[in-house]
Amino acid sequence: MLRDPIRRKAAAPHGGRASLYVRERAASEGGGLGRVREALTARGLSPRKRFGQNFLVREDLAERIVEHCHLREDDVAVEIGAGAGALTPRIATRVRALIAVEKDAGLSQLLRDELAGWPRVELVEGDFLEFDLAAAAASHGVAKLVVIGNIPYHVTTPILERLFDQRAVVRSAVLLVQKEYAERLAAAAGTPEYGSLTLYARYHALLEPLMSLRASAFWPRPTVDSMLVRFHMREHPPVEVPSEALLFRIIRGSFQMRRKQLLNTIEESLAIPKEAVARICRGAGIDPRRRGETLTLDEFAKLAREAATNDGAPDL
Repeated sequence: MLRDPIRRKAAAPHGGRASLYVRERAASEGGGLGRVREALTARGLSPRKRFGQNFLVREDLAERIVEHCHLREDDVAVEIGAGAGALTPRIATRVRALIAVEKDAGLSQLLRDELAGWPRVELVEGDFLEFDLAAAAASHGVAKLVVIGNIPYHVTTPILERLFDQRAVVRSAVLLVQKEYAERLAAAAGTPEYGSLTLYARYHALLEPLMSLRASAFWPRPTVDSMLVRFHMREHPPVEVPSEALLFRIIRGSFQMRRKQLLNTIEESLAIPKEAVARICRGAGIDPRRRGETLTLDEFAKLAREAATNDGAPDL
């Protein structure tokens, strides 16, 4: 039952250690997977592909994920997509209050039934992309919230955008994302994974990779592995620019035309002549023959500052 998710580990048998494959199969096909299937089947539910539902069925990993959240007794937490409740009770035992947001009506009812005796849990049936974090923080009398979630891969970027927009009331966000996505967020300049997403996240938060999870930890099994990451929200951006819109216009243009030189990408993205681009690059101390994929966030910020003071720069 979800009311008692924490179970004692069985003692390892004598005579050697089972292989990783055997241990993973035993963990995934044991209590966690069986309980999720039983809970859904009893209510006529099944995983919904359009919602990107992949339920975590490894109870040992659920425990480790919540431990990585570094929760405090006076925290108010928000869980994105509580699903079948793999993390929900574990979070609730560690915080003052938990707001569990779940879009799926069937799963919301499952959670109401299973968590009816948990006064610390407030269930919100709705889309996190429409959830007001600032109002939630104010209603619970806290300045900052902790956000946790096993989020659908196909809405990872919109969820990050929502979190970054409301980062003033978010202390940190611990999220399970696609492993390749996490690698893009952490990429270094000049690598194939490096892109506008890297810089967008870096501008708003510090990224901390926490642990990898194999696809076998989920049901239905996804085609890729996942990674747990923590976003420490920045109080102030790491670079100073006169206009965030101008900065990201330059960045997006550079990566949309990543094989072209800055002389061409800035000309096109800002709709200014090459002579003006040359002046901007010269003022920023950056070779206009470089490609945007080789620039750091600090170098893009220098270009944005120069562009803002250049007569040929667009009004934003």
